[in-house]
Amino acid sequence: MIMVCTFRDDFRQQIVPYLCERGYEVCTPSHRQDVIAMATQQKPLVLLLDMYVTHPSGLEVLRDLRAHGFSGKVVLLGGSSISSLISQAHRLGVDQVVGDPQGVGIPCSILMGHIEAAIRMTLHALIAKRAYELYESRGRTHGHDQDDWLEAERFIFKREPPQKAGSKPSRIFSKERQPKKSELHLSILEDAREVKQ
Repeated sequence: MIMVCTFRDDFRQQIVPYLCERGYEVCTPSHRQDVIAMATQQKPLVLLLDMYVTHPSGLEVLRDLRAHGFSGKVVLLGGSSISSLISQAHRLGVDQVVGDPQGVGIPCSILMGHIEAAIRMTLHALIAKRAYELYESRGRTHGHDQDDWLEAERFIFKREPPQKAGSKPSRIFSKERQPKKSELHLSILEDAREVKQ
């Protein structure tokens, strides 16, 4: 699960559907005071933290989350205007930083693509570990590397945190349709089918 922590409504209304359409499960706190409770309950794999948030600042949000035991991956959204905050955030454990050129006129789709790439990079080691576990469980049988990797991706991206009986988190978003597959992904699947035949 990806937790999107931003209080800019315009940005949230763009990034949440973008990630959901690509098959990610996304949660986002409605209010600043809900951040720690939601992170504790949902245990997201990745926190997308908008460093432009204020009262409390993005740095304070990250500091509080770490103090409350959040150990997930962190992708910061920031820019050169807050570089001092970003350097301080690195001491609290940040995996990726994506520049947010506010008002520069860069298409939103490019920014969304950069964010998704940063999320995937933060989870690369987890996916690789799971793929190796699958390889081991199949008796180290060669020729299934691609299948192991794709299955590991599905496992990591679809992992659902345990929930207490009867509790339902607020503002959880999930895909409503199948994620779009890139031409490269479809090409890889076709090649794999041909090899099996």
